[in-house]
Amino acid sequence: MFNAEYGYARMRRKSKEKAHRELNVDQQQHWRTTERGKARTAYLPQRSAYAQNQAYLELCNPGWDMQWRAGFGNLGVVLPALFIIWSWYGHCIHPLLFDELIFIWHSTLDFDSSDMWFGWLVLFPFAAGCAVLLYGWFYGMGMRTSFFTFARGRVRFNRITRKVYVLRPAYCGGNRIFEWDNLVALMRRVPDDHPMASQIIGSLVLYQPPTDPGDWLSEDAIFAGPSLYLGELQAAPMWEYIRLYMEEGPTIDAVPQNPPDDFRQIPRFLPERYFTYCGMPSAWQYGLEQRPGLMETTFHMMSQVTCTWPRFPPEWESDSGMGEPEDRPVQTGAVMTALVYRAQGRLSKQDEVAFLTHWGTEEALAEAMKRPD
Repeated sequence: MFNAEYGYARMRRKSKEKAHRELNVDQQQHWRTTERGKARTAYLPQRSAYAQNQAYLELCNPGWDMQWRAGFGNLGVVLPALFIIWSWYGHCIHPLLFDELIFIWHSTLDFDSSDMWFGWLVLFPFAAGCAVLLYGWFYGMGMRTSFFTFARGRVRFNRITRKVYVLRPAYCGGNRIFEWDNLVALMRRVPDDHPMASQIIGSLVLYQPPTDPGDWLSEDAIFAGPSLYLGELQAAPMWEYIRLYMEEGPTIDAVPQNPPDDFRQIPRFLPERYFTYCGMPSAWQYGLEQRPGLMETTFHMMSQVTCTWPRFPPEWESDSGMGEPEDRPVQTGAVMTALVYRAQGRLSKQDEVAFLTHWGTEEALAEAMKRPD
């Protein structure tokens, strides 16, 4: 789901003022990559990282946990609207083309002009209103970003190149490479006086000011990480984690059992709970991560089944030297992906042993070492 990216891209095409208001650019502090920010500590929200290694940290984009609403909304918006438009077509257009009237799904030759007048006078205004409703649902509210597009967004922070690589649909800004040092962090996405401030889910925004002062269209924004329901309280430590990763890199093997409140180090082996699956999720995988009810899972999969998984262009993949999480989950530190591959029997013995050495129990490691090659 790319609702946030889509909303900003639409406003950016309209005017600089609307684009800035969409991001709350002018009513908050801009934190540069050299500035620590307000957070005393540094951590990622759970289920936010695809992979972390010595070369790159790759995060998701916001909205995945809410994508089921798009499928659910289709029942109350799309199906009734299409039924009314179909009824108008059956009463008004089909008779002109084929000399027969369609009532729901049955066609009949037994009709007169009064049936067509009913269609034009009564059904047509409703059909026109439904067409506007469908446009508003898919384009105004951004639900088109949940169907027939990328399944999820990918944001890769590369320490080697000091660049940020972003995958997103073309109508949401398209795939793009950003210079890390040109970005600033925005913690409060919604202005305080926004009429829907309480209903808009927060997210960390990495804003790129115009690279050419005379061309405001050269500005852009990255929505990094998952939906943040506590807004700035979650965005600040998340920004500090990303910033420390890019500036200093991993400095310890693992987070201590009871870290102090001002703990600010990046572990080499991030625990499993912070990772999300890198690939097209099954219903089981979605349920494992999000713990939704049956209804949410069903409607989420109705949306996901129409989507495809985005992959980095070949010329971008070589920038890390680590490979891709989908192909080498153990080597790239894609923990959730490696867990799924292990459950599916897709890891070699060497990879399974390497994985369990850092993320498994002693019993599981001993069992894997007994496995035949």
